[in-house]
Amino acid sequence: MTLGYAVLLLIAGHVAGDFYAQTNRVAKGKRGSVKLLVIHCALYSLCMLPFSVCVFSGESIVLAWLVLAASHALIDCLKGMVEGRGANPLTVFCVDQALHLACCIAVAVELFSAHPLLDVTSLCVALVGQPFESSAFAVALMLLVMWKPAAVFMRLLLHGVRVGGERCEGCGGEDDDEGLRAGRWIGMLERTIIAVLVVHGQFAAIAFVLTAKSIARFKMLDDKEFAECYLVGTLASCVIALVVPPLLQGIAGWV
Repeated sequence: MTLGYAVLLLIAGHVAGDFYAQTNRVAKGKRGSVKLLVIHCALYSLCMLPFSVCVFSGESIVLAWLVLAASHALIDCLKGMVEGRGANPLTVFCVDQALHLACCIAVAVELFSAHPLLDVTSLCVALVGQPFESSAFAVALMLLVMWKPAAVFMRLLLHGVRVGGERCEGCGGEDDDEGLRAGRWIGMLERTIIAVLVVHGQFAAIAFVLTAKSIARFKMLDDKEFAECYLVGTLASCVIALVVPPLLQGIAGWV
């Protein structure tokens, strides 16, 4: 187990607990409900437990798990207070996630073990081979990030982009509050495909993905305001897909 593996595993645990184990009802309701906040923190703690077992050993498992759970609860409480004062939702989201990731990295640096209680690196080596195990970790986490976390970021970003005073529904188009509609699916698939192409170094093929998306919205692009909204969503989505894979692969190389 290297530091890079440890950090990736804790980030994966955070992503699973803070996004995939949290419903829209809990995400919205926990701002004004202590009960829902406690439920979220409890589910987050449960998600982090198996990942902690894979990173730490001995007494460090309990200590690291408690620190991660407590820090998450504290940060979410502070987030709720800031949101109640009318702060920009996108800024709050970015700062919130940065603090969570900083906690994961700090705990990994201080407490991770080269021989954790459950060593998943051996299993990964057995499945994909010695030269590729670090990339496999990074790619798996990349796919987790490309879907729900990136979709939440895009929704908050596009929330402020309006056409004629209304939300820019479908403009690239993940500003939906109810379920995974067509625009959100398009965005998630777009990021996933581009990220996979980046991992394989096929940058030229990215143009075909963007072209296919543009053809589907071709007639609607005559509307200047729609086109601007569409461009913001597409460029932001591409930046995420281009930056996240090399960033995670770089972390995987930490020793």
